[in-house]
Amino acid sequence: MTTSNTKSTDGPFKVAIHSFKGGTGKSTIAANLAVSLALEGRNVGVMDLDLAGPGLHVLLELKQEDMKLTLNDFFLDKCSAVEPVIDLTRRLGLKKGKLVFVPASFRADDIVRVLSKGYEIQNFRIAIQEISRLHNLDCMIIDTHPGIDKSTLVAMGVCDMIVLISRIDSQDILGTGVMIEIANTLKKPGLLLANMIPPGVDREKVKQRLETLFNSPVTEVIPFYTEVLRALSTEVFILKNPDHDFARRLKNVVEVLQTSARAT
Repeated sequence: MTTSNTKSTDGPFKVAIHSFKGGTGKSTIAANLAVSLALEGRNVGVMDLDLAGPGLHVLLELKQEDMKLTLNDFFLDKCSAVEPVIDLTRRLGLKKGKLVFVPASFRADDIVRVLSKGYEIQNFRIAIQEISRLHNLDCMIIDTHPGIDKSTLVAMGVCDMIVLISRIDSQDILGTGVMIEIANTLKKPGLLLANMIPPGVDREKVKQRLETLFNSPVTEVIPFYTEVLRALSTEVFILKNPDHDFARRLKNVVEVLQTSARAT
């Protein structure tokens, strides 16, 4: 992927978390990256833009009654951009930084309405700008819908950096190659993470293979952790397990993101 920095607009450093296929651990990484950045003292927003299959609220320990309004309501002109935002800083016990969350609706009728109507890139920009201004955000993490559709291209076009997540099965690798080409066409810098590497697989060889195949550096190779899988519906993993290898590897990614943000 290109390493040039092309910050799209004023405001926070915007990062799209994307994968070609579902089931890559994309949302888990998005939620934990956002928390990792907040733990570094940053004011962070995390937005669920997977409008067809929202799930970040589960990872962030929220229930339906906690979400009075959603991003869907904004796109359907039912509320302002800032009304759906939920401040999770105290709820998650964060002593440093700030974390706010913009949920998507998991009600079937809301999903169908937004997917049928779509939304304009300008509305998406407005949402990010207004939320960021109100909460003084340093960074916005955007969890996208997997694959290639209009919302994917909107997110990639607006964001300053793209984090692509891939497993090592053939379909994922093929699709990740397509996403890298799109990111390069849009001149968006990106990070490539290999995730959920099975036990017994040589991670260094995986890294070398992917870097050769994509002619692009792999920022991190993350093993499959059964303990992370077990915690999906109950907690933000790194908060309860700050010394785990998963937390350490995400901290490495955070350092790269912060370096890129300072360079813009």
